[in-house]
Amino acid sequence: MATGTINISEEQLAKLLDAYKTIQEFLASTLSPNELYREEFLTGLRESDNDIRNKRMNEVRSFDDFVA
Repeated sequence: MATGTINISEEQLAKLLDAYKTIQEFLASTLSPNELYREEFLTGLRESDNDIRNKRMNEVRSFDDFVA
């Protein structure tokens, strides 16, 4: 895959993010999570939800904490 650099203004970035949110909302309203995501992702999502419900969380203060 080729790589490159794209320069956009803050206004263009805001519009791009709005478009992404619109697409995300549309997909979420028309398709089930099973159609949108792979099983591995859904498994991780369920585990995360379970951890949050059971208050099993660690505070992250740096990127190193996040990836550990």
